[in-house]
Amino acid sequence: MPDWVTHLGTTYIAARTVVTVHPALTNRLSVRHLLLGAILPDVTRFTIILVDILDWPAIPVFTYFIPFHSLLIISLLAGAISLLCPVGGQASGRAFGLMMAGAIFHFILDEFDGLIGCGSTIFYPLSFSKLFNGWDDEGHFATLLLLVSALALGVALTHRRQWPRLTFCLTRWRLGGAVALGLIACLLPLFFQGWMIERNAYYLGFVTDPAAYEGQSVELCFSEVISTSPLTIEEFDRPFVLEDTRSLNQGDWLSVRGVYRQGMIQPTALVVHRSFSDLTVSLVAVVAFTFLLIDLETIRRLARAIRAKSGT
Repeated sequence: MPDWVTHLGTTYIAARTVVTVHPALTNRLSVRHLLLGAILPDVTRFTIILVDILDWPAIPVFTYFIPFHSLLIISLLAGAISLLCPVGGQASGRAFGLMMAGAIFHFILDEFDGLIGCGSTIFYPLSFSKLFNGWDDEGHFATLLLLVSALALGVALTHRRQWPRLTFCLTRWRLGGAVALGLIACLLPLFFQGWMIERNAYYLGFVTDPAAYEGQSVELCFSEVISTSPLTIEEFDRPFVLEDTRSLNQGDWLSVRGVYRQGMIQPTALVVHRSFSDLTVSLVAVVAFTFLLIDLETIRRLARAIRAKSGT
């Protein structure tokens, strides 16, 4: 998946292109809602903190959080946010539409990024197949896209004061509706965790029962090299031996497609990821996104709204 700099930058470029072609849409476009939607599907990145840092079990955490990277769950979250943060303080429908537009653009970019995809939850829980395997996410095009997106993000930061501020509407019925939608979004993935393994989503079926996939093509994404003799990678807390086809170092991160035979994966495609991960770049994007999304006046308005609500 692309990093957040790429997601934010390309979404901003798309927004500027739309208003340039259709100037009448300028007053109807809330860039902040659009950018929020472009980032919302990647709430799934919390799995990195829980699994890699806190050592939570990988499969239960992954099967719970990855459905948040879907149209179904994102529509529920966008609905909740749009109730509390409508465009202009009233237009929840427009806020929802803009966030969903940003999210859909995010999904399209994800579908084309990566030679090895492993799977997709865009149409969860009906389908887990990735529609396309596009450009190499470590290749020249992905790097160019990152650089262009970074420049666009810089332009966005200089223009952010011209954008309408976020406004919050914390009435009782809006709060109730937002809580209800949020609860549904948080509870729904609990009912499909086993289903994802049964459907071999993200090759979880293979990970849990490799012998059942003898002689079949499998894919593992963002796996860590934990040993070089024999060459062994770890995916979802499980070790897998790779046929040694190239020089790799312990601690490298890679994605691999290959055929599983006799307890070993024979690679047919292999991508070694950069020494600085997408997570590192995304941390930079978090800082930029914070400045894009809110300002001091927005914080003051939110504080006043909360105080007014607690005083009633």
